[in-house]
Amino acid sequence: MKLKQLSILVLILSLIVGQSYDIVILGGRVMDPETGLDAVRNVGINGDRIVEISEKALSGNQIINANGLVVAPGFIDLHAHGQSNDAHRYQARDGVTTALEMEVGVSFIREWISQKSGNSIVNFGGTAPHANLRALAMDGNAKLTKKIFRKVEEEGLNLNELAGFSKAFAASNYKPQTQKEINRTHQMMSEYLEAGALGIGVPIGYYLGATAGEIFQVYEFAASMDVPVYTHTRGFGLPGLQEAMADAGTAGASVHLVHANSMSLGEIETTLSMVESAQKNGLDITTEVYPYTAASTFLESALFDEGWKETLNISYEDIQWEATGERLNSQSFYEYRKKGGVVIIHMMKPAWIKQGVAHPVTMIASDGMPFAPGAHPRTAGTFSRVLGRYVRKERALDLMTALKKMTIMPAKRIEGVAPMMRHKGRLQVGADADITIFNPRTIIDKADFKGLQYSQGVEFVLVNGTLVVDKGENVPNKFPGKPILGKYRK
Repeated sequence: MKLKQLSILVLILSLIVGQSYDIVILGGRVMDPETGLDAVRNVGINGDRIVEISEKALSGNQIINANGLVVAPGFIDLHAHGQSNDAHRYQARDGVTTALEMEVGVSFIREWISQKSGNSIVNFGGTAPHANLRALAMDGNAKLTKKIFRKVEEEGLNLNELAGFSKAFAASNYKPQTQKEINRTHQMMSEYLEAGALGIGVPIGYYLGATAGEIFQVYEFAASMDVPVYTHTRGFGLPGLQEAMADAGTAGASVHLVHANSMSLGEIETTLSMVESAQKNGLDITTEVYPYTAASTFLESALFDEGWKETLNISYEDIQWEATGERLNSQSFYEYRKKGGVVIIHMMKPAWIKQGVAHPVTMIASDGMPFAPGAHPRTAGTFSRVLGRYVRKERALDLMTALKKMTIMPAKRIEGVAPMMRHKGRLQVGADADITIFNPRTIIDKADFKGLQYSQGVEFVLVNGTLVVDKGENVPNKFPGKPILGKYRK
């Protein structure tokens, strides 16, 4: 049922049963980026749905006074590696109501969805993880693959334990697949789509052994299934981005280029111009940025293979060890690389970020890392930073445009593969009651490169009609988040 039809039905039902609501949001500046509504309104919510938006007074069981506050659709983060409730608490305080793992994807996604259902603060979902599946499909990993599947079957899903197998698969990142292995990988991707995956995560930058032909076949597979590819492109700069756009264009596939800021570096203007041109020519190519000048990833990854200093134009002291906050040197770099762990990479210029945030084609996505006290601040502050710094302070873009990048643009990016997203990213009658209420005069990120802190100014957050942030504080023991499932779910 289309949202307009659902809206009419909900309105009729509300009139039949009388004007009584579970929750009423009174007197807020209601902003809906899809319709352009920007006015003081009252919002009535029953269950997990918005059932009325009105200038007239409304009564309900619970009243939220939103006078002087913006009432917006909940923010949708397409790029959130932090998928625990420890991470979700920070995300909710940043206005996020849906946090998706689209770049890397989710291993054993059916079991993961089952495990998180009824136990997540925010809505969740992810893609099929091409990197992991190609490693599992390789003949040389057959014994280890059987061991992993048996372990999950007998003991259940333990993602921390599975992460321990990553080193055993590291050699696979430097090897191409045979056609038999490619076919096996595609079969596994089909099974993941049937389990609810939202497309294919292709972080090719981490497994450079994959040939151009192998990756093109992934795009052909995605096109055949009518699902999007989310990709961290090969290497840094334009060649990898151009490979992804060429693969999408020639295969007829849909592609989302993750973190254009860190992939493009000084060439971000060209990248965004290419995406804009592709869209004008009818290609389904989109992209995102996060509003920080540092990146973050694993030090043992292929990104730090020989030549990284020249490619990134940085040195050891520009790398920060997440666990301690220390800057590295020529000795500690190799010690920690052998050990393995997360680093923060100071490698971008403020002008690149401002340009990326303001450009019409970009969405905002955090690339938030798994929870750790010293994690990259984007894990906690991405959306508040855009609204506080780039909207209020620097006026790089207006408030409605910023909200569009956080709500309706990401919703529309995935609603073709996940029809339930047609009810999210909107503040309309009939839409899901995923709502973020913030103070536009005070909202700002507080996390920095010394450690995580909650953002300031997000006063109320509802996920499917349940408050998870109330008067600027997390609500304990509330887990209203639901899985976002792909259209092939069986």
